[in-house]
Amino acid sequence: MLINQSADRVKLIKETAMLEALTEEQFRNIPSPRVLNTHIPLRLMPKDTLSNKTKIVFVQRNPKDICVSFFNHHSKIVEYEFNGKFENYVNRFLKGLVDFGSWFEYTLDWEKIIRDNPGHPFHIMSYEDMKSDPISEIGRLSVFLGLKSSTELIAEIADKCDFSAMKKEKDPLENTKGWKDAKPGMYRKGQVGDWKNWFTVAQSEYFDTVFNQRMKDSSFTYRFS
Repeated sequence: MLINQSADRVKLIKETAMLEALTEEQFRNIPSPRVLNTHIPLRLMPKDTLSNKTKIVFVQRNPKDICVSFFNHHSKIVEYEFNGKFENYVNRFLKGLVDFGSWFEYTLDWEKIIRDNPGHPFHIMSYEDMKSDPISEIGRLSVFLGLKSSTELIAEIADKCDFSAMKKEKDPLENTKGWKDAKPGMYRKGQVGDWKNWFTVAQSEYFDTVFNQRMKDSSFTYRFS
């Protein structure tokens, strides 16, 4: 929306522009400037990503909410054939036995890349900040992209990208055959701190112990509520 300078919704699902889901032909057919998204680490991205000064928006979310979101993701998509319980899933997540491996390794690798390339155009955003102050975060992103977006446009984008609005508009675009009971579940709650409804006290404390040990040298900070 910022690139287009219009709050008109793009009637596509994110897989349409997901780097790991594109063939080279599909990639070439996306008009420039391309707005792509990906889950993969930099080492698996095109080798000229850094040398070309490709702008990278690095989006973070607190890992407890990620764990809950990922559990529901795995539980609802037919392709995974996953029927496990959350009480066992927490350890699976902490050990990195999920898609794309360990959240800790992934996050720390990106932190090192950002730190080692101070001249590269990186922009760090957090899900929690986008939820609490979307106007400011969209404004910051606009500046990073080198755009002069009006306050009216930013407000309209914030309204169109509110979670409830996204869920209403995007769910019908999902392929229902890929979801159990033919009910798309990509947009579930979108809340900050929903992990409190899933973790037991013991699980939360254990997660904190692993988190504090693995992230002890990180400068990243996270808001869990």
